[in-house]
Amino acid sequence: MAYIVKYIGNCARNNIDIRPLYEKDISYGNRVVLVCEKATADRYITEDVKLIDSPLDATQTDAPLMLICTDANAKLQAVETAFRLYAQECQIYIRYDGIYTVNPEEHPYAHHLDRIDYDEVTELHTSGYNGVDLDVVEAAKKYGVIIHMLSYIEPQRQGTIIKEVMAFGSATVKGIIKEPDICIVSLREIPDKPGISYFIFDAVSRSGVNVDMISLPASDYGKQDISFTIHKEDKNTVEKLLQEKQAQLGYSYFTIKDNVAKISVVGGGVKTSKGVAASVFRVLYENDISLRLISTSEIKISVFVDKKVSDLAVQKLHEYFIK
Repeated sequence: MAYIVKYIGNCARNNIDIRPLYEKDISYGNRVVLVCEKATADRYITEDVKLIDSPLDATQTDAPLMLICTDANAKLQAVETAFRLYAQECQIYIRYDGIYTVNPEEHPYAHHLDRIDYDEVTELHTSGYNGVDLDVVEAAKKYGVIIHMLSYIEPQRQGTIIKEVMAFGSATVKGIIKEPDICIVSLREIPDKPGISYFIFDAVSRSGVNVDMISLPASDYGKQDISFTIHKEDKNTVEKLLQEKQAQLGYSYFTIKDNVAKISVVGGGVKTSKGVAASVFRVLYENDISLRLISTSEIKISVFVDKKVSDLAVQKLHEYFIK
């Protein structure tokens, strides 16, 4: 007899009947532990449900269906419960039947992913549509807990498994992310002296603005340029700050290019397959899409393009990398 842990908080918020989510599991002889926020617990307290306070309580009762209610992060509680009970998996119910290569609401060619690695989904979480919480994925990776993303609308569908899979081979690219409304801020002819980068980004940080990517080209003529990216909603804050700090920081002038989008190609195979970056650049070149900035990490290549061509960039990269 195995335990299956299910986070069901999303079901209460969307007025979903949870019985179809667990009836089959119980009929197969599994023991089911439901986890939700205390604010929604009243919906699920019935004669069939055994209220428990901790994973330890689950081992001390024969009830096939149990419920843990928490004031803390219920998704994290579900992951920890799955770890404590050596559960087969931790199921998290969201709107979609798992994770897709791109946002299925925006792109009809989106492909469903049967499985994905912890690190890959960590990069994809910024796309927003997929219902994945970064801290939940990090906890699952730490504990070695398998997460199964399922749809509360169509629970019979396959969903997406999140676990350590890159070690066993992985498709080169698992998804394409579009982050719209980005600004590229460029400071020109900055004095090339120790500490200047610190003073610039300390000032930006103190203004409450988060910086995503930073580009600092090599320089050997006593001056240097720095570019970095911010969200468009912070444009006015940064513009005002740089106007006030120009004399102190010593740059000649600055520019802010708005209406830029960040397109990221994500996959465990990015670090093991040759020529991925070159292929990204070739696809964009063949579709007459200019690059504004480039950023890379171990499993992600990001390019910044004009927002007006961002959907075309996503489509063409998806066509090339995801068959």
